[in-house]
Amino acid sequence: MKRPILVLVDGHAVAYRQFFALPVQGFATKSGELTNASYGFARTLLDILDTKPDYLAVTFDQGMSGRDQLYGEYKGTREKMDEGLRSQLNRIRELVLAFNIPILEMEGYEADDVIGTVAQQAEAQGADVFIITGDRDILQLITDHTSVQLPGKKREDSVRVYDLARFREEYQFEPPHLVDLKGFMGDHSDNIPGVDGIGEKTAATLIQTYGSVDGVYEHLDEIKGKLRERLETGREMAFLSQTLARIRRDVPVSIELEKCVAQDYRYEDVEKLFRELEFRSLITRLPGRPAAPSVAGSSGSRESHQLSMFEMQQETAAAHEIEIVVPYEIVDDAAKLAALVDRLNHAESISFDTEGTGLDKMQLALVGISLAVDGETGYYIPVGHVAANAPAVLDVEQPDLIDGHSPRQLPIQMVMDAIRPALTNPKIPKYAHNAGFDLVVMRRYGIDVQPITFDTMIAESVRDPTSRNLGLKNLAWVELGVQMTHIEELIGKGKTQTTMDRVAVEQCAPYAAADAVFTRRLVDVLRPDLEGRLEKLFNEIEMPLVPVIADMEMAGVLLDVPYLRGLSKDLNARCQNLAEEIYGLSGGYGAFNLGSPKQLNDVLFGKLGLSTEGLRKTTHGLSTDADTLAALKNEHPIVPLILQWRELSKLQSTYVDALPQLVNPQTGRVHTSFNQTGTATGRVSSNNPNLQNIPIRTDEGRRVRQAFIVPEGCRLLSVDYSQVELRILAHYSDDEGLLDAFRRGVDIHRATAAAVNHIPLEAVTREQRSFAKSVNFGLMYGMGAFRLARESNLTLAEAERFITDYFQQFPGVRAYLDQSLEQVKAQGYIETLFGRRRKFPVFQSTSKASYQDRQRAEREAINMPIQGTAADIMKIAMIDLAKRLPDVCPKAKLLLQVHDELVLEVPEDDIERVAAEVVQTMEAAFDLKAPLRADAKVGLNWAEMEAM
Repeated sequence: MKRPILVLVDGHAVAYRQFFALPVQGFATKSGELTNASYGFARTLLDILDTKPDYLAVTFDQGMSGRDQLYGEYKGTREKMDEGLRSQLNRIRELVLAFNIPILEMEGYEADDVIGTVAQQAEAQGADVFIITGDRDILQLITDHTSVQLPGKKREDSVRVYDLARFREEYQFEPPHLVDLKGFMGDHSDNIPGVDGIGEKTAATLIQTYGSVDGVYEHLDEIKGKLRERLETGREMAFLSQTLARIRRDVPVSIELEKCVAQDYRYEDVEKLFRELEFRSLITRLPGRPAAPSVAGSSGSRESHQLSMFEMQQETAAAHEIEIVVPYEIVDDAAKLAALVDRLNHAESISFDTEGTGLDKMQLALVGISLAVDGETGYYIPVGHVAANAPAVLDVEQPDLIDGHSPRQLPIQMVMDAIRPALTNPKIPKYAHNAGFDLVVMRRYGIDVQPITFDTMIAESVRDPTSRNLGLKNLAWVELGVQMTHIEELIGKGKTQTTMDRVAVEQCAPYAAADAVFTRRLVDVLRPDLEGRLEKLFNEIEMPLVPVIADMEMAGVLLDVPYLRGLSKDLNARCQNLAEEIYGLSGGYGAFNLGSPKQLNDVLFGKLGLSTEGLRKTTHGLSTDADTLAALKNEHPIVPLILQWRELSKLQSTYVDALPQLVNPQTGRVHTSFNQTGTATGRVSSNNPNLQNIPIRTDEGRRVRQAFIVPEGCRLLSVDYSQVELRILAHYSDDEGLLDAFRRGVDIHRATAAAVNHIPLEAVTREQRSFAKSVNFGLMYGMGAFRLARESNLTLAEAERFITDYFQQFPGVRAYLDQSLEQVKAQGYIETLFGRRRKFPVFQSTSKASYQDRQRAEREAINMPIQGTAADIMKIAMIDLAKRLPDVCPKAKLLLQVHDELVLEVPEDDIERVAAEVVQTMEAAFDLKAPLRADAKVGLNWAEMEAM
């Protein structure tokens, strides 16, 4: 007969591991409450419930079980619990109780002892026990009916489960004798002393030979030399350590299995707590999730009974906080379309969304359009659905019958002609979530939706740049208490995933209508938070940028595909030659996988014996990342070759071979996606493909840029802000030395080198200027003396002296940096010149984090106002340029925005006029105390650009 399973969770151990496994900065509610450990713990509980155990209980420490009285220094080396973790323990207990999981604990006792006692009782009651912990001491409890799960030692081995067979294989003795092992080797984590000079290997050999601590001392005369001396001297500590390591099984607690039944909880209790903690991604994993009430769509205008159904639906949702479906109408004939058009033309606002066959907005086929004129009813216009068993996607321009069957829907051109007047009416504001995506899709089908005045995704990003609720489903759940349908519920996932055009209209309509309706409701929720301080940032910078970015995405950039194919062959040959050279220098190791960190470890530190001092340990051995290899490049000629091979192979795979596959067959161009909400500083990011990270400082990177070309009769124009972040630093710091240098138009890095080295400008060497440049930019990213020394040939003392001299020459910079840190620590946030605010909850008194987290947060806090202000200035310049460029040269196109650079495609005859306009526009974007300066370059490709 199969025995039932009791899972016992060591609550403190799991919470501790999750706290350090998940980043503090990425897990906080909008109110600033840290949730990384709570989130990880909740996810662990769900993982356990997925296995469907019969019984489940959680334990927590409530003392030391008297061990501190036996040995006053027991656990004395442990650091005080991080406040960031301590602040979440009550939440973790709330989670456990919400799941109706009993907490087993006893005042004065450690969780290990409670687990040991309960496991023994559960076995006696006929249950198998499965213990989840992070403490290897628990392995001593393993029996035929008790097993233990520990964190894995390697990244690919996330957990390790020990049963009796695995324990015996690894230790070569029985589990109860783990305490004897600890008696000799001790345990640093608990400050159990052990016997001085005896490590794990020797201790294991002693136990395997003599069975226990008692057995060793009974046969002490058989042991010779230094080991015997150590054992004799450490006899008392061995027996003490054995006692300290032994888990007690006599704690005055008892377990009643019937009170530990797993899955026995109220869905509403857990869902409410998850929503409070903003754990929406976990809500769909909850067993027992109630089904959404169904609401049928009307065949004409919304009838009165639908409103009462909607009200009932809202009441149910408010009581149980479950998924709701809005009233919707499928617009699939001329009469319904005419009625909808009338509503649109008289609407105070219109929210819109599109459904398509994929995520590539420049290639997807439009499947349907959803619209809402209020926060109640949604309208869905199907235009590209096909029969579920159809062999191919319908022509989006002519939805003919397939096999005699087709969903009832309207021709696209008819729909676009009908709704165009309302969607382009300048007096009716338009709302959307991730509006840029839908704008590009609608433009491709003939409607330039305008004016788009509110994007709920951008609004959330402006409100909180580090928000984890940028997705519509997350945002609606947190702000409206609504659990919306996931798209996977319609199209599936993995190998069985289909496309939206093959989903029945009747299934797609409520999903699509909800997107439009809840977007409209979110506008009313989010708008008040943007009034005042954030109003100008949102209304005058972020929202006007949406159509500008859509223009860039649709313009795309021309690519020289034959050139890239030739470059790929060249790089492939060079990589093979480099690999052969590397193999020859491998100390006889021979050919190996250059992409394998483990094999690289074997060669560099095994065969070749390179220095390992100070190197960071990883799951595959010692670090072989770029910084590590750069520091070792002078130790052996193999290292520079490996670095070169890595650079070439990465360029080949990431760009040279990948870019031709991304050329749009309709336009013949590569169309990147620009994201306004992708960074905490407000910088616009690029992906699919990322055209902002193509190297420019290396010869090979420039060879890739050479593939970006223009049509016959055109030129590429690149206009780049000159040292914009340093100018912003000068503006913020009001440092007279920096301001004077910028006002006089001198080279700021040369001026810095001259000031710090106390020499004339003309005496500054190239090396001195380069070093000063590193310091100028490094300080904005929180660089200290240690990093400066590491990245230069200076000693730590020399680096400290240089930074001291720097701040003596530019005291305003030092004052600004100190003031920024003081400000962010006091108020928990910091802002750009335009009011873009980023929160740093790690600095709050109730949310202290680890040293590493605080160091990273300090660097980000110093840099955020500078980089964020630079991003805002660039956005203003792009908006202004988009307004002015059509009058100067209608055929000129803004193609790319790459950090501080704009790239345009311009007719050759207009290049000088357009360049002057772009430079003037960028320099006039904002009036800094250190005036903005932009430099223009022109060329036939992105690599070979000449200054104008």
